[in-house]
This record gives sequence, structure tokens and C-alpha cells, in this order.
Amino acid sequence: MNKPSSFTVTTWGTYSALAGSGAIYAQYKNDSTASVTGKIRFVITEDSCYYSSPNGDLWHNHVARDFLPDTGGTMVTLAAGDSVTVSRSFTINAAWNENKCKIVTWFQSNTRLADSTIDVWQSGVTKVSDLMTDVDETNLITLRPPVLLAPNPCVNEAKLSFSLYQGLSYTLNIYDNMGRRISTFNGIATGNQETVTWDLRNDTGARVTSGVYFYRFDSARLKTSGKIVVK
Repeated sequence: MNKPSSFTVTTWGTYSALAGSGAIYAQYKNDSTASVTGKIRFVITEDSCYYSSPNGDLWHNHVARDFLPDTGGTMVTLAAGDSVTVSRSFTINAAWNENKCKIVTWFQSNTRLADSTIDVWQSGVTKVSDLMTDVDETNLITLRPPVLLAPNPCVNEAKLSFSLYQGLSYTLNIYDNMGRRISTFNGIATGNQETVTWDLRNDTGARVTSGVYFYRFDSARLKTSGKIVVK
């Protein structure tokens, strides 16, 4: 599960509990140096489902409820450095517990390996409850995933720009190539374009060395990760 990937995924979307329907978006970016072709798939899962099964278990998690729109997926070809955004509309059945439902997306190879497995290059999971938007959306801005503004490699600072709905809290963590968290930013979105500036220093105030670093952005409506190269 912790194997490094040459792809990043950003997920966001909307869900109306009143209508029982919504939309999910997944943006996949190819950070490798080669073009790849594969399929992007989506499935709704539900946790804490109670029913008897042949193995005797009564409680079940990650139960696949509905593929969006089916198990076939969407075939895409991504050149090196390119990205693609795929969206799917979805409906939560009244018999499901929407607070226990998640939408899982993954980007998968077309090549079946000798052991009959097929590589999954990257995936993302979003809770349906995190997408709820039963508010007046006429005044809501468009969600925009974080974008690195400063040149990459960065020399003096790294700036990440993004947009979130007003009042949403967010956290941006920076990690070194060993997976150690070295810097953290927390904030509350104003509803305007937001910018977080990392001065290339860790939490102790020391300037980091040259190399590759990673960021993880988390909010109730938008989760993503990416790479920052420090020169």
C-alpha cells in the first residue's frame, strides 16, 4: 500500500443528501517520464453492513454497492507530465447508510501479470458525507486543487494556490523523502483564492537540503498530494 507511485490523484465533488445524488471528480497526473494507457474506475462502497455470509461473518466493510457507471471503466492515455479529469454522477440508494459510504477511484494497468494480478498505479477514497452541499450553491466558488506557483525546482520558497468553500478548514503537510513530516500549515478558507507559502524550512526553522519533498493537502471537500523539488 505504501509503494511509491509515479501518479498523483486529486478528488473532489458534491452530494445532496436531500436528492440522494451527486458527482465525483478525479484528476490523475502522470509524473513519470513515459506515456501510459490504462483504465480509470469508480465504485461506491459501504462499511458496517450487517448480513450473514458463507464464512460466518455478520459484519462487513468495503462492500461494493455500485460501479460508476459499470465495471468497464474509462480508457485513457496519459503522456508524461499530462493529467486528465474524469467525473461520474452517482446516486445513494435509500437502503444504504450515506454516512458509511465512500467512493473509491483507481487508475489501473491493462496488462495482466504472470501471477494474474493487474497493477493499480494510483487510487483515492472520498467519504460521501464529506461531499454534502445542501446549501445555496449560487454563492459558492469553484473548488480548485492546489497548484504549485513557484518554479519547480524551488529555490527560495514554494507557493501553493487553491480555492475552497468559505469556512472550510484545511491542512497542508510537507514530508521529506523518508516520509517524515517536517512542516505543517493549517487554515480556514475565506472563499477566495488561497495561497500557502512554504519558506523551505522545517518546523525547527532550519532550511531543508536540496532534494524531493512531498505535500499532502486535506480538507473536507478536497484531498490531494504532490511533489516539490528543492534546488
